[in-house]
Amino acid sequence: MKKLFPLLVLTILFAAGCERFEKKQATTSTQEITQKKVVARVNGRPIYEEDLKGKPLQTAIDYEILYEAGLKQGLDKKVEQAVEDYKKRIIVTTMQNEIMTNLPKEKAISEAEIEEYYNQNESKYKIMSFKEIIVEDKNLADEIHKRAANGEDFEKIASDLATAGTNLEVKDLRLNRKYNDRFIGKEIDSVSEIIEEGNRFVILKLTEVKDIPLAKAKHAIKYTIAAKKRAQAVNDFAEKAKNENNIKVEIIEVEESK
Repeated sequence: MKKLFPLLVLTILFAAGCERFEKKQATTSTQEITQKKVVARVNGRPIYEEDLKGKPLQTAIDYEILYEAGLKQGLDKKVEQAVEDYKKRIIVTTMQNEIMTNLPKEKAISEAEIEEYYNQNESKYKIMSFKEIIVEDKNLADEIHKRAANGEDFEKIASDLATAGTNLEVKDLRLNRKYNDRFIGKEIDSVSEIIEEGNRFVILKLTEVKDIPLAKAKHAIKYTIAAKKRAQAVNDFAEKAKNENNIKVEIIEVEESK
């Protein structure tokens, strides 16, 4: 019994010390809260002076009132998807940044890679000029297209139709890439199909093609190749993560509406 007495004393002292420490921590936490000056309450929720950060008090009160009113209207349920989407973007962006950070240092993109990309994507590095006729009547567009396809000059067509009181517009569309894909591999003076843009009908004739030299495109190509490599790294990581975490992916083909 005598041997147990000192152990009992130590246990009591230790317990008392722990209790004093917990009380001190609780007191400190309470003091930190009470030290913050409450300047208003909305539905009992305090607004602290230090949280105003220079804003007028009424602005902070209005903010809280609008929040409470929104909750009453159930807006928290309506914004759940937006919050979830925002959270998803942050998580995915963080993962992408981690993937990029942990990638081994990339080799410099070689001149051969740049030249190969340029040759494989030749159509991207051309700028074209066109004659353009714009009308708002489909039947008139059909007539113009037929005459243009037969080789008639756009100005002549416009002149003929203008004297008949027809409302149309002829423009020179200089050196752009908007319609490149429609004229890849076509010769000068080729005429497009009728292009519907909103309530307008557009007919084009190719008048000039200029190549963007490799030297001028090199910087943009280097950036594009680097971006493709980064995208591939993300895809490789995703495939690995899918297999390691047994993530099921189901691709459902949606039939395009006709």
